Amino acid sequence: VKKQTVTVKLNNLLDEFHEKEPPEVTIDYDHLIVSVGCKVDDRGVPGAKRALRLKCTEDARKLREAVGECFEFASRPDVADSSPESTKERSRRVTFFIVGGGPTGVELAGELHDLFEDVTRPYKGTYPKLADSIRVILAHSGPDLVPQFDENLREEALKSLKTKGVEVILNTRVTEVGDDFARLSSKVIDSETGEVTEEREETILPVGLTVWCAGTAPVKFVEELLSQLSPEARYQDGRVKVDRWMRPPMKEGTEVGSVIVLGDAAAHDDGTGELLPATAQVAGQQGAYVARLLDRGYDLTITPPLLPCEEEIIQETCDVFYDPAMTKWLRFRGLEMAPPFGFLNLGMLAYLGGGEALSQVQIGDYPLLAWAGSVGFVLWRSVYLVKQVATRNRMLVTFDWIKSNLFGRDITRL
Repeated sequence: VKKQTVTVKLNNLLDEFHEKEPPEVTIDYDHLIVSVGCKVDDRGVPGAKRALRLKCTEDARKLREAVGECFEFASRPDVADSSPESTKERSRRVTFFIVGGGPTGVELAGELHDLFEDVTRPYKGTYPKLADSIRVILAHSGPDLVPQFDENLREEALKSLKTKGVEVILNTRVTEVGDDFARLSSKVIDSETGEVTEEREETILPVGLTVWCAGTAPVKFVEELLSQLSPEARYQDGRVKVDRWMRPPMKEGTEVGSVIVLGDAAAHDDGTGELLPATAQVAGQQGAYVARLLDRGYDLTITPPLLPCEEEIIQETCDVFYDPAMTKWLRFRGLEMAPPFGFLNLGMLAYLGGGEALSQVQIGDYPLLAWAGSVGFVLWRSVYLVKQVATRNRMLVTFDWIKSNLFGRDITRL
């Protein structure tokens, strides 16, 4: 950080053909933008690393392949007969266990339901004989699914998933994950009052595939970065504490502004003492904000950041992004001082499967509408299309939806 350089070790793209170590590249920078995201938090749970993740594209590829392998594993001749032992083992092989009842876990349960409905359709599906064997189980440590949503939408989420056959287990922690089982610790419900007690009951759940969607933790790069920042930059959960302009505390005052942290790696106070949630909506708005700061040439070494360059100052002394015309326009608009970042909450969406979704739309603290079901699904798909980065992508996604509805999903294993 002090030398304003970063060393990057490139991935070896020809792993199967070359044994040489991939090269390392040293890059000089004016501003280091840290947006490395986070990883799944599975600390303290033995065997949790056996579970699949759902944080990046590679995780999605692995999950797709694993689901297909589970179908094939359950279709083998050794479990093809109708004996109780074979039936039990066949069901275990296509039991999909999801850990975490947040938006990621709930949407995964909904998508898996749609996939299983598709591949087990009589005559059209690839695995119709597995229709009575497939199970989707979702375990959540809290009393409600998707706690970020309003209470009525949380209840709708639980009702919708149960209607579709998803087995939802609330107030349950996963204490161990094995190759073919998961050990659960559930709070006991009083049979007389129906209230949840502090007593716990241990059970072992036979599973074929476990997907971990519970909790997040900083990636290794964040720890390396924190070791070079001021001790004040470390937040209690391991993220990087930033100010209102997304800058972390530095060891020396001259280094302020050379590093900017945003997204899931940043711990940003919303002004009320609460941290902003680690969501794509927050990260997207922070990214656009930082881009404006740099594009407008604010001097990030001072607080608050100002437009430092006047016409009589030599351009070489200004920021690398200095633009004289832009500076004049910003001064005319009264933006000589950089405004701090402000998050505008536009609501949340979550897919439930079967053409149903949760839609909670708001502007800041003012709610506009809250829908669950088919109306929410239409809004969810509309936003999904609008968020695509290009018209080409929107067309490809639309055609993919049409193709899947007409001909079923492609579950070819490569």
